[in-house]
Amino acid sequence: MFIFAALVNSEEDRTKLEQIYIKYKNLMYYIANDILKNTHEAEDVVQNSIIKIANYIEKIDDINCNKTKSLIVTIVKSTSIDVYRKKKDNYIIDIDETGNRIESDEPPLDDLIIRLEESEELSKKLAELKSEYADILMLKYYHQFNDKEIAGVLSLKNENVRIRIYRAKIALKKVMLKD
Repeated sequence: MFIFAALVNSEEDRTKLEQIYIKYKNLMYYIANDILKNTHEAEDVVQNSIIKIANYIEKIDDINCNKTKSLIVTIVKSTSIDVYRKKKDNYIIDIDETGNRIESDEPPLDDLIIRLEESEELSKKLAELKSEYADILMLKYYHQFNDKEIAGVLSLKNENVRIRIYRAKIALKKVMLKD
């Protein structure tokens, strides 16, 4: 935490950054871990998010208000999504994880294989779309972000998000019907 405190100039801002970290570190970790499903990467995201928050520290008046919490959540989500996008091409399933999944109360292995094949097929179809369409559909339906969150992550206006989702659906439908 002391390294992060060196990012801000005044003692007041250092104290504010430290209070933000103490108050929101668990929430930040929870959000990052929920998106990434990896504890080490979630910890890295929390650290990177604190660095980003330090850039906005002058604009934060009250650390206990919803506006501050919203800013922190937005920063953590977008940072987590950036990390997720970078690692999604290198996704590896741990053998221990699959063993636990088979022994649990989850659906039978056949159902999981069918779902995997369907998701692979959908991933192939999404890969055929423009990246801006594929990204917005992933945020909307896979990550279940609302339009406002998507607008924050992609730096778009809410109306542009709705239009892009509409266009992405049409493009995906065309790709699906092409086969």
